[in-house]
Amino acid sequence: MKRFYLLFVGLILILSACSQSEAVESTKSHTYTKYELPLEDKVALGEGKHEIVFVFDYSWPWCKKWMEEVLPEIEERWIDTGEATFKGQPLVLLNEQSQLLANVDYNVERLIPDRYYEVQRAIGLDSGSDGFGTEDYARKLAAEFNLNADELLENHVDIGIQNSRLFTRDFGVAYVPTVYVDGIQLVDAFSLDEMKHVMDGTIEVGDQVELPEN
Repeated sequence: MKRFYLLFVGLILILSACSQSEAVESTKSHTYTKYELPLEDKVALGEGKHEIVFVFDYSWPWCKKWMEEVLPEIEERWIDTGEATFKGQPLVLLNEQSQLLANVDYNVERLIPDRYYEVQRAIGLDSGSDGFGTEDYARKLAAEFNLNADELLENHVDIGIQNSRLFTRDFGVAYVPTVYVDGIQLVDAFSLDEMKHVMDGTIEVGDQVELPEN
């Protein structure tokens, strides 16, 4: 637990403007950068030549909003049509619930990879509900998906913390949600047009875009 709080303190400055709009308003320009994300072995949803990666925290309301509003559009436009794959990577940025659920997420991917994104979405859409992110919540989730609760809660907390440090230090994550398309970090995680422009080559690595000042 001590290690979690040290991480939380270390990240509080970069996450003080955790919403997309706040991050945009405080930045004058953005240079499109491509990252070699460490997700080669992560389970993917769909098959396609493009890859969309969603980096999030289960406890942050804007991440739930992204799952509600943006993910269905991505599925309809690019996953179901075979144009893109999707990967969702939770981080531990906000609180103890984030930590527990990132651990649960890791175990779900190990235990039932074929249903991984079904469970990930179910957790994300439950965000903010009574008891969300507690051990009791995890046990109810295990019952719902016919999993062993003890296996679902098996402790791999260090992995979640290490991922959070890695993405904030080396892969440009300054707020959540953050989205990458083919490794290129987007300005606006909610913009389907921006995703399309990266996929069709209209936006390329090194391009710059001016952003409104605060």
